[in-house]
Amino acid sequence: METEYKEPQQVDTALQNEMPALDGTNPQTLAKLPPADTSDDQLKMVGEKISKFMKEIPEDLNKFYSAYKTPIIGLAVFLASFVALRVVLAMLAAVNDIPLVSSVFELIGIGYTGWFVFRYLLKAPNRKELAAEIESFKKQITGNSTTESLN
Repeated sequence: METEYKEPQQVDTALQNEMPALDGTNPQTLAKLPPADTSDDQLKMVGEKISKFMKEIPEDLNKFYSAYKTPIIGLAVFLASFVALRVVLAMLAAVNDIPLVSSVFELIGIGYTGWFVFRYLLKAPNRKELAAEIESFKKQITGNSTTESLN
């Protein structure tokens, strides 16, 4: 691959000499700058607008929160429960990866289920006892009995 060498072209300087040059001695031909105080005024106006906006932010946030208090709290509870669920599932997955732990948990679950069935579900008096315990828990949680609300 060969590269070609081009000779530089001649520039005609005669045209450049025909253009009139700016005369620095004549004050009417000089470019004029705007007064410096106008840019300072603009900066002050921008600064005042920014400070006014920053002062209004807490009031605006307070108005927004008071107007949408219930949905904001609901969204926060939903996000917190979602994050907590993800953390619990990640912890369970980490524990499940440990050898023998998952099988031990399964055995514990099967044993507890067998005990619960034997203790509460096989005989009628034990089922009534379980129903009474459930009713007492409902009473403690709600503050009143479910049978009273039905009457």
